[in-house]
Amino acid sequence: MIWLSSYPRSGNTFFRNVLFDVYGISSSSFYENVGEPENYTAFDFVKTHMLPDEILPADTNIRAVYLVRDGRDALVSMAHQRVDIYDASTNFRDNFIEAMIAAEGSYFGGWSKNVESWVKRADILIRFEDLIQNPLAQVERLNTIYPLPQKKEDKLPTFNDLKFGKPKYGRGKRLANSEEEELDIIQKSFRKGKAFGWKDELDCELQNLFWSYHRNMMDQLGYAKNGAVVALNPDFDYQVMQLLGQEILENKTTYSVLIEANKLLMHQNDGVKRYVIELLKALHPVTENSNARWKIDVFLKGRVYSLQEFGKTLFDAKKNENHYNKFTKVYKLILQFIKFFIPKKYYDTISKYFKKVLMKIGLKFAKNVARLFYLKERIKSGKEAAEISFESQLGGVEMGKYDLIHVPLPQHYEPFLETSNKYLVTIHDLTHRLFSEYHTASNVQVAEKGLEYFRKQNADFLCISETTKADMKTLCHTPEDKLYTVLEAADNQKFKPNLNNNKGKYVRSIYGIPDKPFLFTLSTLEPRKNLLNTVKAFEMLLDEHPELNCNLVIGGKNGWKSKDLMQLKHRKNIIFTGFVDENDLPILYNEAEALCYVSFYEGFGLPPLEAMSCKTPVIYGDNSSLRELFKGYALPANPTDVADIKKQMLIILTDEKRKAELEETSLERSFDFSWRQTAIDTLDVYQQVIKKNKTSTQ
Repeated sequence: MIWLSSYPRSGNTFFRNVLFDVYGISSSSFYENVGEPENYTAFDFVKTHMLPDEILPADTNIRAVYLVRDGRDALVSMAHQRVDIYDASTNFRDNFIEAMIAAEGSYFGGWSKNVESWVKRADILIRFEDLIQNPLAQVERLNTIYPLPQKKEDKLPTFNDLKFGKPKYGRGKRLANSEEEELDIIQKSFRKGKAFGWKDELDCELQNLFWSYHRNMMDQLGYAKNGAVVALNPDFDYQVMQLLGQEILENKTTYSVLIEANKLLMHQNDGVKRYVIELLKALHPVTENSNARWKIDVFLKGRVYSLQEFGKTLFDAKKNENHYNKFTKVYKLILQFIKFFIPKKYYDTISKYFKKVLMKIGLKFAKNVARLFYLKERIKSGKEAAEISFESQLGGVEMGKYDLIHVPLPQHYEPFLETSNKYLVTIHDLTHRLFSEYHTASNVQVAEKGLEYFRKQNADFLCISETTKADMKTLCHTPEDKLYTVLEAADNQKFKPNLNNNKGKYVRSIYGIPDKPFLFTLSTLEPRKNLLNTVKAFEMLLDEHPELNCNLVIGGKNGWKSKDLMQLKHRKNIIFTGFVDENDLPILYNEAEALCYVSFYEGFGLPPLEAMSCKTPVIYGDNSSLRELFKGYALPANPTDVADIKKQMLIILTDEKRKAELEETSLERSFDFSWRQTAIDTLDVYQQVIKKNKTSTQ
């Protein structure tokens, strides 16, 4: 028995008919609770759309063939099938969105999850686009797991033969009450039989929504946003290439890289920590490649960990969630105590106040604390630590065996003192030189020491924007051949348009945000972020337009020199949320009319990109990398001109047409960035630096 699996409308029925007509092979089907044949296991091939952990028999040794199709075509076909065959009271657009979201695991887990699950389980992967172009060539690939009988090529059915004939499979007998109804169902089931029909069906909004929800899996399969099928990356997509039967050249050259990651041990979830986490996550698939040319280790507290094993700990959501639950249990017990001892008429008021205070002060930190606790626990025990020889002064870590050491923050130079290695150092910005007044003296000192140390070590520098690269040239006189640019990205699995209104209401209630329009600003509360001028602009806006019933919501924890800003806490229509939990942040972006990020300077500007990924317009400071990245896609404002900031706020709140345009351009701009591409580009820089250094030492 072999599973013939697919997400619905991906060519499975066509494949079964080819097997029957050309090879004489009958097949059965397995659907939970749909009355599958009792003897389906007696067939050599069994069709299913269920997830691997839902099928019976559950034996993972049973071979599997998975058919996959561009997700847009699959969902378009499903949306039509529902309205054409199953429920005429529905409409195409709603059906498409419902299938795209696949709430609570509906629609066979959703397209991405179904594909991801079966790619891990399958022995052979067949793309629908390859199948309809050359059916026999794709079916013949089964010979590697099943001896196909002699084929009868003249029996190969065309798509029209199936659509207008009486095929063995796909006849809809279960639904039809007459032969006439059966023929009608056949024609509706076999709709077009061509690739990329979605281009004629989906408007720009639906295309963008789909890409927001399913981009990662589309990238891994080679389906481009413009509808092309592009070449896969052998570093990241090795498994998929193998399953597709594509030729892969054996890597004869391997590279070893050590990534310093002590930032992970810090409680604050700042931009650099997010950079380290997301880069390691994006690089992790490379370490599971059996043909890998990269050996990547992680350096933490004097120990070296294989990224392949360490990543399983760092990114194990279930284990981290277990630690998080230890904190939430205490919270729930306190609520139960209040409910038991407090009179009912006071309970709602007290519990509401308790929730609000605890959420702001403690519970919102719980998940990060839990993750940090678990990570430190693993490091303390030494689990997953690599077997290394203890020879150098660097906490016993032998550094000479690495072709390159990547340090994501120059301030973390101290572990590498009195060592001689080849370094690549990520530079996020040079604000300690450009705006020293916005930093403490100690911050300026350590940043300068780190930068100077790595310059003396003849390090190369990876800049997160062209702006930062230009600053390195101007302020540090760094040669062009020592500088590389790799842009950051937003987590596109987390930051995307929210189509669930209940989530918005819930998150608003947590942070005390009324049910009316609000402008949002997010940052650590410090002078460089220009929050005072943002507040002044908002107050000027309300003074001039009292009819605007809206709020300014300021998210973020207190930072350096935030005293002046804190004095504004009790101003009318201004809400300070304090720290915003990372899981609530996408919802707040979605709920906001716009993100106001009118900073004096940014090395990249991650919050604006996160907001744009949520289809939220942005008002940005017209300078530095913000201008580089967002000009033409968002509204610029002079950060020193309060009236200019106010003018852009007014556009957002009163010009519905312009706001709608900005929503679409924002979302489309966000598609130009992904951590996958950041990781691909980073590996390319690694290779360039390593080759350059090897050439210079020969």
